[in-house]
Amino acid sequence: MLSILPQTRVHRQTAFVLVLMALVTLGQSATAQKRPQPAVSSAYLSGQWLGEAIPQDSRTHDFGTVARAAKTEHRFFITNPLDQPIHLQSVRASCGCTTPFIETEWIQPGEQGSILARFNTDTFTGNRKATLTVSIDQPSYTELQLQVRGYIRSDVVLHPGELQFGQIPEGEGKTIEVSLDYAGRSDWEVTEVTSELPFVDTKLEQITRDSGRVSYQITATLKEDAPVGFVRNQLVLHTNDRRLTSLPLPLTADIQPSLQVRPQEFELGELKAGESVQERLVIKGRKPFRVLSITSNDVGVEFTPAEEAKLAHVINLKFEPAADADGETRGKLILQTDLSDEPLELELSYSTIKRID
Repeated sequence: MLSILPQTRVHRQTAFVLVLMALVTLGQSATAQKRPQPAVSSAYLSGQWLGEAIPQDSRTHDFGTVARAAKTEHRFFITNPLDQPIHLQSVRASCGCTTPFIETEWIQPGEQGSILARFNTDTFTGNRKATLTVSIDQPSYTELQLQVRGYIRSDVVLHPGELQFGQIPEGEGKTIEVSLDYAGRSDWEVTEVTSELPFVDTKLEQITRDSGRVSYQITATLKEDAPVGFVRNQLVLHTNDRRLTSLPLPLTADIQPSLQVRPQEFELGELKAGESVQERLVIKGRKPFRVLSITSNDVGVEFTPAEEAKLAHVINLKFEPAADADGETRGKLILQTDLSDEPLELELSYSTIKRID
C-alpha cells in the first residue's frame, strides 16, 4: 500500500497537467478563429479582372494569308485594372507554329503590358492555329488563353520577310530590296505594290518567269522627308490570285532626330515679375553645328552662343518674364541652328506673381 500511493499521486498530477494544457490549446484556437482575417478580394481569386485587362474580342487574332518566310507578329495588350502589380509568370503555345514572348513581366497598376505572338512562317505551311496560355501568379494564380491562326502559303516565299530600315538620321533616305519567288500557275503575277505612307516609294520588277515559276524584285525607298519617330507599317502586294488577292510585307523604321535636346520642356515654376531664373539646355548633334538663336514670344531669353561649331552644346539660359506679367503662361522656346532652316520648338510654362515692393 505504501508503494502504491505515491505512484497514484504522480499519475493524478500528470493527468491534471495534460488537462490544463489541452484547455490552453483550445482557448488559443478559439481566439484565433475569432481574430479577423485580412480581406481578400474575390475578384483577385477568381480572375474576374481579366475581362477588364483584355476584353474577349481582343484575345483572338487572325493573321490571314501570308507568304512563307514573311515576318508575321501580333501583340496582345494587357492593361492592369487592379491596385497592385500583375506578374506574368510564363506563356506556352499549343503548337510550334507560334512562338510567344512575355514583353512585360510586371504590369503596374493602371499601366499596360504585352504578349508577342510570332507566327513561324519559315518552318510551317498551311492552315495553322495555336492557343497561348499565359500563367499569372500575382496577385493570385490564374490563366489567360489567347488564340492565333493563319494560312501560310508554301508557293509564295519572301526574302527577307520584312523591310527593316533600322535607325536612320532625320533627313536621310534609304532603299531596301526584297525578292518574291512563286511556284505554281504559269499566269500568276503580282500586279502592283502599294503603301499608305506618303514618305515611302515602291517599285515592282519581274526578274524571271519560266514554267510556272516567277521571281520579282520589290524595292522600297524611305524618303528624306520621313517624320522623326518609330514607324511600324506594311506594304501590300496585290496579285491576280483569287485565293490570295493581297500579301502584307511588314515595314519598320526608326527615324532619329538630327538634334537631341534635353530638356524638351521648361517648367520654370513660380516667378516674380521682373526677376530672372537660370536653366541649362543640352543640345547634341550627329555632326558639328552652331546655335544661331534662342528666342521666345512668351518670356525674355538671354544666352551666350559659342562661336565655333561643336557636336554638343551646353547652354546656360536666363529667363525673365515681363515686368507686367501676371498669372499662368504656356508658350514656346524657339531654337535655330545651322543644321536646318526649320527651327526646333520646345515647350515652356511658368506662373508669375506681381512683385510687391
